[in-house]
Amino acid sequence: MVEPVTGERSARAGALILDLARRRGARCAGCGAPVCGHELLFGVVLGFRDAPRCTACLTRALGREAGALRGQLVAHILRRDCYEAAWAWTSAREGACQAARADGEAGAAPEDPAGDEITPDAEWDAGDMGCGDLVLELRTRLRAMRPGEVLTVTAHDPGAPEDLPAWCRMTGHRLVYARHPVYCIRRKED
Repeated sequence: MVEPVTGERSARAGALILDLARRRGARCAGCGAPVCGHELLFGVVLGFRDAPRCTACLTRALGREAGALRGQLVAHILRRDCYEAAWAWTSAREGACQAARADGEAGAAPEDPAGDEITPDAEWDAGDMGCGDLVLELRTRLRAMRPGEVLTVTAHDPGAPEDLPAWCRMTGHRLVYARHPVYCIRRKED
């Protein structure tokens, strides 16, 4: 039996689990293949909530090696209460599918942004937005910008110091400044 999440993140975890349950049986936005619950959660973490992708299409979209990306995602998920609860819920229902077996590296250290000249091209106050909503909106905002432009994000969610650097590593965008609650992200080249 999966232990319930208690404390301030229990409502977020519950909402995330309900969302995953509602979207069971979803198909990959890239190839149309069935997407497992673990892949649905990967999509939430990376900002693909409304257009889930199978692991193969996700790694192609991000230009990453499957094992390394999967390893980073699982390591990140297991450090956040709401994501970890959703991962455990999905694992209890689906077992250890291919997406759940993380055999890649656990993640790389974030870049040291010191020394970069930062001139933001756009600013966004994300307030207390957290979990998947933050990265979903961040993905949309960066997609609207030109490669190399910098978005300054103000994010007060207590998970942002971990979530934003990890999301940047996994998607290829560059974190050029990070001092909670302010983060500057340079959009990756296409």
